[in-house]
Amino acid sequence: MIKRCLWGMALRIHGIHHARQCAEIKSITTREQLANFQQKYLSSLFLHAYSNVPYYRGIFDEIDLIRSGKVDLSRFKEIPILTKDTIRKNRAELISCDYRSRKWYYNSSGGSTGKPTRFIQDKLYDKWGNAASYYYYKDILGTDEPSVKKIILWGSERDLFKGNIGWKARLANWATNTLFLNSFMMTEEDMHRYVDTINSYKPDLIRGYAGSLYELCRYAEGKDIKVHSPKLVVSAAEMLSGEMREKIEKVFTTKVYDFYGSREVSGITGECKEGLIHVFNFHNYVEILDSCNQPVRRDEEGRIIITTLHNYSMPLIRYDIGDMAVRGTGKCACGSYLPTLRKITGRITDHFVKRDGTLVSGAALTLTFNLKDWVSNFQIIQEDYEKVRILIVPEGKVDETDQRNVENKLRFIMGQGYQIRWEFVDEIPKTQSGKYLYIKSLVQR
Repeated sequence: MIKRCLWGMALRIHGIHHARQCAEIKSITTREQLANFQQKYLSSLFLHAYSNVPYYRGIFDEIDLIRSGKVDLSRFKEIPILTKDTIRKNRAELISCDYRSRKWYYNSSGGSTGKPTRFIQDKLYDKWGNAASYYYYKDILGTDEPSVKKIILWGSERDLFKGNIGWKARLANWATNTLFLNSFMMTEEDMHRYVDTINSYKPDLIRGYAGSLYELCRYAEGKDIKVHSPKLVVSAAEMLSGEMREKIEKVFTTKVYDFYGSREVSGITGECKEGLIHVFNFHNYVEILDSCNQPVRRDEEGRIIITTLHNYSMPLIRYDIGDMAVRGTGKCACGSYLPTLRKITGRITDHFVKRDGTLVSGAALTLTFNLKDWVSNFQIIQEDYEKVRILIVPEGKVDETDQRNVENKLRFIMGQGYQIRWEFVDEIPKTQSGKYLYIKSLVQR
């Protein structure tokens, strides 16, 4: 109880207490109520964007979306799709002119398509994102996530490059019964220690990067070490392959649930106990569209297009996030009113490997390009234990200081003798499925 009170106080101090948002989401119990909720917040967002965001004023005038101060939502599908290239070319015009009146901050996409993109977000957006996450754990998975014992196998830039996390993060972890295990670099010694920690702490919930969970389970199985079975395992940051899901569920002897989100829009979907993926349409308005920008039918695959309902500092309206999904059935057996997806074909990252066997998460490597405006597209390829090639599609003048910082961070992670070769190209090759792999290792393990 003391911890819960302290956590609530910390949220209020940081301005991201989300009780009101949780209550509003909880009041939705039918698809009709969800539709009314979406219409309300879409209309509010469009009126704000028309008055404050230059990029959208021109578009809304062109399609006659707003008349006499009222929004004609029947014209919603006439709004052009927003791409990462469009954002880079029109960034200044996409920022709300009143963003400084909000508690705003910069964020950057993780580069899942190879193209890091910079955004502005704010505390109101954070509140809705936190409320959506709380709803997922409480109402779909049936657990009170802030209070249960949990271990997070995640990455921390501060922990990676500065050696430790700050006291605020340590206090937050204590208040929420959280043990944090850094997955950005995992030696065999680290993985043995992590398994020991899981077995001694006995968490109810384990959450982590899909690839890191998989590698930890591979290690435990290879060493024939029995691992504590939590009530829930939640995978995030990249999509689970069939092999990864099978291995994680076998070692932890419990079901693993797939959570899908991104830095641009935070939580998007979460898997339920019936195996379907529920779309958090009270946080983001999600469309699944074909190549002609028409909604796909059930069991058909299309592009994931997202409208952020609550980020007024830099609204993303009909944003192509770069991933694909297969639309699900009308209603799930779990009883949730939320629409469903059957499958998401999204980001998959590789791990780099050092000669001593240490695994380096792809997520750690992409941090080296975080918030680099001159990078239109990139790919980091490990060719040997001490050799890497970086493909760059530049945008504007190359920042040589940024280049040196990238090299310093890569050598800090991989070793000071690391050979780094830059190649400036017009295009990054795609996989056969049409995806960019922004982290690729050619070293066999």
